[in-house]
Amino acid sequence: MYSSWYMPEYRDVTVDLPWYSIGGEYEYRAVVSEGNPLWPVGTTLTDNPVYFFAATPELQTTFTFLAEGEDVDLDVVSHTVAVLSMKESETTYWSKEVVIAENAGPLKSGVYQNSFTLDMEDMQQRMNEIREYLGFQRGTPVVDLVTTTVFSGTVDGKQVNEHREYLMPITLGAGHYSISDNRSFAEAVTARQTETIAVYPPPHQQYAAVFLLLVSVGMLLWVVISRSPRFKPSADTLQALEQEAVHARYRDWMSQGRFDHSIAAHRIELGSLEDIVSAAVDMNQRVIYDDDEKTYFFLHDAILYVYEPADSR
Repeated sequence: MYSSWYMPEYRDVTVDLPWYSIGGEYEYRAVVSEGNPLWPVGTTLTDNPVYFFAATPELQTTFTFLAEGEDVDLDVVSHTVAVLSMKESETTYWSKEVVIAENAGPLKSGVYQNSFTLDMEDMQQRMNEIREYLGFQRGTPVVDLVTTTVFSGTVDGKQVNEHREYLMPITLGAGHYSISDNRSFAEAVTARQTETIAVYPPPHQQYAAVFLLLVSVGMLLWVVISRSPRFKPSADTLQALEQEAVHARYRDWMSQGRFDHSIAAHRIELGSLEDIVSAAVDMNQRVIYDDDEKTYFFLHDAILYVYEPADSR
């Protein structure tokens, strides 16, 4: 009963531990291909708030997939489509997929890249044709660039077979288009693992277990003494029982350890276990107990505090 009330119960639990990280990122640049009064032909434009069909009708885009771990060995297949749609608030009136690029290859140094060109002027013409055909002009024209990435192989020697989707929204306007700033995505992948943990009973139950043990020992001694009138416990036996009871009372403030006699520090001898536990609590320390040496001690600010029961000296 003492063991079931006081000692911990060991349980197997499932925990998620960091395994590897992945990420997707879109990079783009618009090269001026049409004559205009603003930029010379061949000028590369990046990070502009808007781009104009009249000057930069094509958008050169690179999708990068990254995987970071101790040992990455993956094969990647990517499929990129442009989803043409008319949206208003949370409503999508219609959408149409246009295949842009398909590619496959291994990750080299943890990086896989796929480059392609988006003909933004062609996409605008397609959307205008659909709007004219439907006779429906409501909503904002949006092109969602969606890359589905399938990756398989091993990371840190463990098998991987996953897929992810990455999105880059492009909004079309009258004579121009703009690209979302949210083009980079990162994710930490975890692996499930079973670990054994110790679950201790609540404190009041542990105190009850110690009390039960002391009462049981006392009853046993009373029975032995009452049944054997000539038996008289020695002073050493009674002292050892008393020390065990005191040790059990302060068990929560102690840890098991080994006393090193070579510790170079000023030494202060304490007169009782209660004294050294009180001193440790005041200094926010734990008492270390060496079961072989029968010695209680702790070190604080280069001062060694020690208590040795009388029978161990």
